Amino acid sequence: MQLSARPTPSREEASPRTGGITRRAVLVGLVGTALLGVATPYSDLFLRGTWIACCHLPIGAFTLFLLVLVVPRLALRALARPLRLSGREVLVSYCLMLVGAGIPSFGLTEYLIPTLAGAFYFDSPENNWRLLFFRHIPQWLVPVDMRAFPEVAGNLSTGWVYGLYRLLPAWLQPADPALIRTFYEGLPQAEHLGLRALVAAIPWGAWVVPLVAWTVMAYVVFWVVICLSVIMRRQWVERERLTYPLVQLPLEMVGREPDAPALSAFFRNRLMWAGFALPLVIHSINGWHYYNPAVPQVPLNGDLNHYFVTWPWQQIGILGVWTHFSAIGFSFLLPTELSFSLWFCFFLFKLEAVLITALGYDVTYVPNYPVPSFAAYQMLGAFLMLAGGMIWAARPHLARVWELARHPQPDDPAEAEEAMPYRRALQGIACGLLALVVMTAAAGLNPLLAVVVFVLFLVVLLVLSRFVAEGGLLFIQAPFRPTDMMALALGTGPLGTQNLTLLAYLERGLSMFDLRGFLLPFLNDIWKMSGLANLAQRRLLPALLAAIGVATATSYVTLLLLAYRHGAVTMEPWFAIWSPQQPFQVLKSYLENPLSPNLAGLQLCGLGALVMWWLLLMRARAPWWPFHPIGYAMGPSWPMIQLWFSIMVGWALKATLLRFGGMRAFRAARPAFLGLVLGEFVAAALWIVIDTATGVRGHRMFLF
Repeated sequence: MQLSARPTPSREEASPRTGGITRRAVLVGLVGTALLGVATPYSDLFLRGTWIACCHLPIGAFTLFLLVLVVPRLALRALARPLRLSGREVLVSYCLMLVGAGIPSFGLTEYLIPTLAGAFYFDSPENNWRLLFFRHIPQWLVPVDMRAFPEVAGNLSTGWVYGLYRLLPAWLQPADPALIRTFYEGLPQAEHLGLRALVAAIPWGAWVVPLVAWTVMAYVVFWVVICLSVIMRRQWVERERLTYPLVQLPLEMVGREPDAPALSAFFRNRLMWAGFALPLVIHSINGWHYYNPAVPQVPLNGDLNHYFVTWPWQQIGILGVWTHFSAIGFSFLLPTELSFSLWFCFFLFKLEAVLITALGYDVTYVPNYPVPSFAAYQMLGAFLMLAGGMIWAARPHLARVWELARHPQPDDPAEAEEAMPYRRALQGIACGLLALVVMTAAAGLNPLLAVVVFVLFLVVLLVLSRFVAEGGLLFIQAPFRPTDMMALALGTGPLGTQNLTLLAYLERGLSMFDLRGFLLPFLNDIWKMSGLANLAQRRLLPALLAAIGVATATSYVTLLLLAYRHGAVTMEPWFAIWSPQQPFQVLKSYLENPLSPNLAGLQLCGLGALVMWWLLLMRARAPWWPFHPIGYAMGPSWPMIQLWFSIMVGWALKATLLRFGGMRAFRAARPAFLGLVLGEFVAAALWIVIDTATGVRGHRMFLF
């Protein structure tokens, strides 16, 4: 959809240098990002409510986008004139909020800070963590003074760090382990302290050095990801013309006349309002039921495992029905062969588990993921083959990128529209990877191993981001970490205790474990929207970097305030209790029972690569081929466990409509399915506001 130009732009917007990036649009976006930095930890952790940044169309950013777009246009004209942003300005503010939305949650903060505290709080004589790996924890990456542990004080491998610490003021020194107890259990009498007294009582100084160190590493990763998104943008947007389903709703809401003073035609479509009403009414009834159990509930979820209790069907794994109206809406936008392949391959892997059990083999699971190992190995092979296929398909574009990087041509249209020159993007990736290797080597990680880890991480991230851009998946996750991939081929023994300890921190602290809130899919959607709205991407990039900084700072402060006032043990168990223990429980198992190279796993990985090669070949050469490679690569992952039913419903409705009504019926029904998405997200936002006002905790609409 090509957005038209504004008929009567303001002086600032009319300037060819601004490209729609105005000061007030940037200001609104940064203010919205700051609000999300506060609201996300509050809703996720303290309210234990709906996670507002758990997917790649984050509820928090989308709600603020809706308010900025709609409220001024519905207000009185005299009141609205100074408040109303043009459609392009609204999109600019949304881009800033989008890039910062995941950082307070899965993208960084809610994984990083509890992980830095968790190893010390959950250490016990029973798990023996202190003797197993504490001596390998770098002092400058944690807030606790490692010299406070007599068992490891004489074996610290980073004694040189204390020499540097002596150059810093006393208030920046690492703290007594009591710091962690007050983080988890709250400061004494904190509930009765005013904000100023609470701020004064929190030991901020002990957190400064480790958070600065981790933030620098995270920002280098973010910069590498930004450079990677710039290099791949033209290939995905213009050469392959991926659909980017998650940007279609915001663009429809802005409309084809983005700078018109009234709301777009999308809001005047009756079918859209019919679709909007369905999830809004159902979630309103269910929310009322949560407050008053006497109100009947409309069931949206169900467990199917109790139908499969006999051998070998009991090994089918998690099988439930979760109805997500937003997933139904986006599935309706997908090509039918893609939506069909997603749910069909999910069941194919389930049947494979039953067959393996019937043949007498045990079905084991990947540590920390609800995915059988045999499926994860096949998915890994499929990921690697798909990454190779993506690079192979992009050969002409990548050759052009390399040529322009060697011999820049500032007026070349292939480069002028990008957020940065290709030379800078390639230099950014190379220098960023080098910086990451140097920083992690200073922490004790083997440099060669660091290169392998970050390259594998970027490969998986690129493939998953492709699934969002092409498949419209609301959230993504791969059931393997770089450590899992290396252990498959080498075992864990050759990696060593030092490297395994650092990897446990890196993979959880930098969110390599769970990528549903990571930056790259957001960036891909931003470049797509900015191209359609004719926004100047080079002017947009500095504003995006500022939004990342705002999201980081506000979410760090908010999380620490909440923890020291209320105690992390009272907050959302996943982020505060379970997640901080998982990497160290796995680390303990690796140290006490080292894994050997897994020949069977490598064979399954090869099988997955072979199947993916066949799917890619058939898709390229046989237009009638009904299976899409993404379906096999997603397998029985946690996103598919959550979304298979909704995707199947969206596929069935679209296939039926096309069968009996053709493309005309599909186009007519499209607003109704976008209305499903809008209605569900508005319902979630309304209940978050109600829960905040009433102080009710534990009310979650979405379970993913």
